[in-house]
Amino acid sequence: MKTRIFPILMLCLLMSACTKDFLTKDHPTGTTDEFFWKTETQIRNSLAELYAGIPTGQFDYQPNPRIIFTGMTDDATWTANFMGEVYTFGLGNGLADMPQSQFANAIQPLWARNYSLIRHASRFLENSGEAFIDEKQKKQYIAEARTLRAWFHLDLMLYYGDIPIVTTAVTPSNASLVKNTRAEVLSFIIAELDQAAPDLPEEYSEVERYRISRGANYTFKAVALLNNGKYAEAAEAAKKVIDLNKYELYNNYANLFSYAGMQNKERILMKIRGNHEAFGRSSPASVSGTSTLNPTAALVNDYETKQGKTLTELGIDSLNIYKKSPNYHNNRDPRLNATILYNGVDFFGTILPFNNTPSNANRIGALYSSRTGFWMRKYVDNTDRNRPYEGDLDHMVFRYADVLLMYVEALVEDGKWNHPDVVKYLNMVRNRAKMPNVNVTVYNSQEKMRELYRRERRIELALEGHRLFDIRRWKIADKVMNGPVYGATNPDNGETVVAETRTFSNKDWLWPIPAREIQGNPNMIQNDGY
Repeated sequence: MKTRIFPILMLCLLMSACTKDFLTKDHPTGTTDEFFWKTETQIRNSLAELYAGIPTGQFDYQPNPRIIFTGMTDDATWTANFMGEVYTFGLGNGLADMPQSQFANAIQPLWARNYSLIRHASRFLENSGEAFIDEKQKKQYIAEARTLRAWFHLDLMLYYGDIPIVTTAVTPSNASLVKNTRAEVLSFIIAELDQAAPDLPEEYSEVERYRISRGANYTFKAVALLNNGKYAEAAEAAKKVIDLNKYELYNNYANLFSYAGMQNKERILMKIRGNHEAFGRSSPASVSGTSTLNPTAALVNDYETKQGKTLTELGIDSLNIYKKSPNYHNNRDPRLNATILYNGVDFFGTILPFNNTPSNANRIGALYSSRTGFWMRKYVDNTDRNRPYEGDLDHMVFRYADVLLMYVEALVEDGKWNHPDVVKYLNMVRNRAKMPNVNVTVYNSQEKMRELYRRERRIELALEGHRLFDIRRWKIADKVMNGPVYGATNPDNGETVVAETRTFSNKDWLWPIPAREIQGNPNMIQNDGY
């Protein structure tokens, strides 16, 4: 008996040691905390792990591909044979316990990924103060980590609602976390951002363009406050970004999403190479693309004419003309051509026809073709044609136009719809796109100005990953995510594509807490309806 107990005891001791090492190392073969947090190289390497958590744009096998999540909104459908949760949740059929597969999952891993990043940030904040580096530089690194930890909490709150606040490196012995209220989470986020902001630089070199600046910190604060109805405070935070005088709108909207405009002063936070697969994932099948994210008619029809008129204002006859020919007589907002491909457009020398003949690789519903008859053009650069999944395009998670529109929204919703900055910054965004000034004789009330800024935000930021948060914040998801999803209209017979039919219930305002978390944590309460 003793000879059997001894090996078991040794095994337990080894397991205990391994567990202890796992909890105190960033990597199984790395050194322990006692020896790790000493040099600037170690500090920067640890920060790099946090920066890896910045969302991507297109598909990258990471659990936060912002552009792909547009497939869960009224702006697009998701048709790929991977990340199937996006399609399922878009239909309104999401569950807390979806199949576990690298190819199926998109939503469930985000919870675990963000809390892993939060744990790592907490360990950074607990230990980095011991590093033997310049104190001012050390404070900056700490501020970067604190800001990122706050943002990872913000990201979770926007997707899941009430979440646990975590400020320590959680171990299995204290991992039974309970949810904090949304108000508590917001207070925590704001306090963390405020503490970090003074120690952050206002700008970086081009090589370090991905790092957290003071402007990014203020932007996160504006996002947090705006999405929680704190309009006066949100306006103040957004105005701080503006008053830094470090950002400006790039002078060419279309080039902003190409290599020609990748270096610009509009970027506030970006993911380096975050759209490196854009050409392959977005392009039509006729140029070897896979057409994974397909814009909807609801988005296409929201673009104004060059005179600043909506299609609804023009009347039913004109609406039908533009449905068949979206850019009829080249008379639509130029951002349409920069964002979406449609029937008859010249796509780098290839005319995209609308027909369903067997010989047309781009026919509706064909393999790797669009389900709606529209394709995504934004971030698709012909430079990547011969390397469709290995490009170098960054993804702008936040840019200056977004901040200007958040500032406008906060003013309007705070009852200051006639504040001079509202029209000033709307005109700035519109004029960059070669669109006319706001017609103040039409947009002359809070309700009308709300209509305008919401449309302007939808068009300016189309297919960039903001729409899911917008339709939740504006409480319109139940309206725009119910019923058939329409695509292009056949110019020959006037028939409009019906891509899919969606339903929306009260549970769909939030994502479910992953079933594995509920099963493993008796203190965790599932979101309503799941």
